[in-house]
Amino acid sequence: MEALQIEMDPLIENQVKQNLKLVRPDQEWFVYYGKLYLFYVDAYKSLETCYDQLLHPQKRRLLKKMLENTMLRQIQIKQAMIFYSTQGNVIRSDFVNLHQVIFDEKRLIEDAEVSLPHYFSDEQNRKLAYRKQMLNHFLNEFHDTTQPEEEVLVDKAVLENIEQAIWFIQKNERGRQGIERVLLAKQLKKQEIKKQEKQKKLQEGLEVHDSTEREEAITVIQKYYRGFKAREIVWDLREQESLFLGFTLEKPLQETDAYKTYHLQREKMKEKQQERLQEYKTALVEARDNLMNDWQDDIQNQMLAERRRWYMSEVQKAEGKLVPPKVAQFYKKDQVRLPLTEEEQEMMDLLDKEKKAAKKNKGKKKKKKKQEDEDIRVEQGPTEAIVKMQDLIEKHNHEWRNDQLNPYQKHENSLLKGEIAKGVEKQIREVVDEMIDMELINLRIALKAKKMKYPKKKKSKKKKAKPAEKAEEDDLLEEGEINFGFRSVAKKKKKKFPGDKGTAKKDPRDMLAELIESGIAKKLEPAKISDLIGNCNPLRQKQEMLQEQVADPSIYDLRQVLVQFVGMPLGSPYIKDNVKESNYVLFYGPHGSGKTHAVRALQTECDALILDLSPANIENKYQDKPDYLLSLAFKTAACFQPAIIYIDEIERIFKGKKKKKKGDQQPSSAGGMNWVKLRKYLLKYGKYFTEKQKENVTIIGCSYAPWNANKKQLKSFFKRRVYFPCPNYATRIMIFQRFFEERKIQLHPNFPLSSLAHATEGFTAGNIKEALRKILTERRLILSAEIPYRISEFVDPLAVQQSTFLQQYQEFRKLHDDLSGNKARIDKLKKPAEDEKGKKKPGKKKK
Repeated sequence: MEALQIEMDPLIENQVKQNLKLVRPDQEWFVYYGKLYLFYVDAYKSLETCYDQLLHPQKRRLLKKMLENTMLRQIQIKQAMIFYSTQGNVIRSDFVNLHQVIFDEKRLIEDAEVSLPHYFSDEQNRKLAYRKQMLNHFLNEFHDTTQPEEEVLVDKAVLENIEQAIWFIQKNERGRQGIERVLLAKQLKKQEIKKQEKQKKLQEGLEVHDSTEREEAITVIQKYYRGFKAREIVWDLREQESLFLGFTLEKPLQETDAYKTYHLQREKMKEKQQERLQEYKTALVEARDNLMNDWQDDIQNQMLAERRRWYMSEVQKAEGKLVPPKVAQFYKKDQVRLPLTEEEQEMMDLLDKEKKAAKKNKGKKKKKKKQEDEDIRVEQGPTEAIVKMQDLIEKHNHEWRNDQLNPYQKHENSLLKGEIAKGVEKQIREVVDEMIDMELINLRIALKAKKMKYPKKKKSKKKKAKPAEKAEEDDLLEEGEINFGFRSVAKKKKKKFPGDKGTAKKDPRDMLAELIESGIAKKLEPAKISDLIGNCNPLRQKQEMLQEQVADPSIYDLRQVLVQFVGMPLGSPYIKDNVKESNYVLFYGPHGSGKTHAVRALQTECDALILDLSPANIENKYQDKPDYLLSLAFKTAACFQPAIIYIDEIERIFKGKKKKKKGDQQPSSAGGMNWVKLRKYLLKYGKYFTEKQKENVTIIGCSYAPWNANKKQLKSFFKRRVYFPCPNYATRIMIFQRFFEERKIQLHPNFPLSSLAHATEGFTAGNIKEALRKILTERRLILSAEIPYRISEFVDPLAVQQSTFLQQYQEFRKLHDDLSGNKARIDKLKKPAEDEKGKKKPGKKKK
């Protein structure tokens, strides 16, 4: 309730100042929304924990609505913070910097981190369970396995040409021989120096024995050994102190008794939740049947009498010459427009003036280029999500305030009638309307009258169908067959698209089977978004103030963007309908930066179907029928949503134009997929199935060389672009530590892990993982107890890994500034200040 009160503050302030517009500096709005965001994050975490552990089925339904509205408002506030983040070099970036707000509120960075709710993957309704069953059946039938596809890592160090391999061997052998000669020369020189020193001492009359040299050697060994033991003792004392204070655990968290007990209790709780839910659904069906048996005739007779009185009065007014066309006019008879208040009238007048001014200026600004974020406006004050949350809170307080006599947390029978009444009334009303329509037809024939012509009203854009309520009732009772149609089932003329002829009469199950057989629909290895290892960058604010170039986003910021702008809309249709620019997402970054891992994590945590349309996967499939392939893929995704259409190496489809040189020939597409046609059809299908039909389908494109693509087409097709950078120094240390912990390797206290992190500058997590896979073999893991690890073991495997060089990094940075729009926004802000002196006021030219 505290967050809801803060939401009302700008509106109250506006009413006190008697202004029609809310005016504040951008920085004040940013701080205001930042504090509000932290409140909603706390509310989301509490509601998610409560929903995950609660047994009562009716309360869980109410909590789920509150949780979805909280997630929606959280995303809306994040969008508002993006709009008002205009300080420093980063302007309106998706990676919002909240460090100062968190510091002022005396919070930790971890308090603002959000993860996807558990119910996205835990609660499988009937349709998703059936989809999973079909997927396993077809995978077993066509590929003899139900296991997920393993990620194949291409070894970049393997040479295909034998001559090149021989050349490398010769080069390295010559280098080795040269190093051996230098070492031998150094050793001979040391021996000569020792002889000269010995002769010098003998000439001075000093006695030189072998025992003196031995004593000096013993002293040096004792010195180093004592230092080593002293450091080891200090290390043990630090470990003991850390364990005593609770900073570290004796065992990994997954192996502790508390962790195992928690998971066992959670599994039991989930079983009890399913039992309570099944009991509740059975009680709902029984209550509906009883209500239909007891009250169906009375309600039906009452509805028939009302509608008959209506159309008889209409016929009498027309003296029997006109008859209402359909019963739909009955529901519009009481529509009366209320007079506007003074404030509403003022607002309407202002809007009319703005529209007239816009019409006058229309056409004058056609030549100007449209820039991103130019016409973005943020809605201030209470939104629709807040109003719904207030209603839900009032409903919860009204129904469950005195809920103390239900220790077993079963459903309340007293509330069943109110929950079922609307559905029963709707069912009876449909039957009655059909009967009345037939009576109107018969009456028109008997009187030989004409249809009444009612004035047609313009369709308002605000009135939309509410598929969420219908879906909720169907999911609640789970009756009838599964509907494999699209989510937006409005009766409209279907637009024809390429490939529709081949898939028009196909059953969705047959389409899914065909895609599985061709290797397009598949299972990927399970993963989590939290496996993207890395913390926030605490120096980001200073870097933005001091440096001209924008700092790379941290892995912490990357996880938040993936959760809020991709994962939440994909997992919840309600959020998908209310959040813009969540249908097309581009992931770009160097090899091994986590792009494919993010797709796997979204598949696992959102329980989504993966359709792989990557060029490498479809190059030799459906070569002559790219339109049929896309029709097959998009219709299957729409029927078995939520779904992800995954396209790796997107630069091959959105290929950029290169300057032709003399003698160069255009590469032909004979014998392979026609990428130009595929791109053309992809643009059509993407716009229709995600924007027009509002299907719960997300198109994710990945690229490791986006500069080879057409930037204009990328920006127009992918509304949201996410940059996956190389990990910084602190993140690389965390990656090494995580990999060693997963393999249960205990490094020596003196092992120079920081040196490894410095040496791997420009390496991604995938490069490091591949190098460690070569080092930490089964035999080496067995010998690790006897032979400690040395840093020299890591040098050769890391040296052959493909890293991101400075030139490539600068290309990514340049492209990131361009695709994110940050460069254009900064240039726009700089132009007025630079051109104030040079520009003259426009006026008539002197003759």
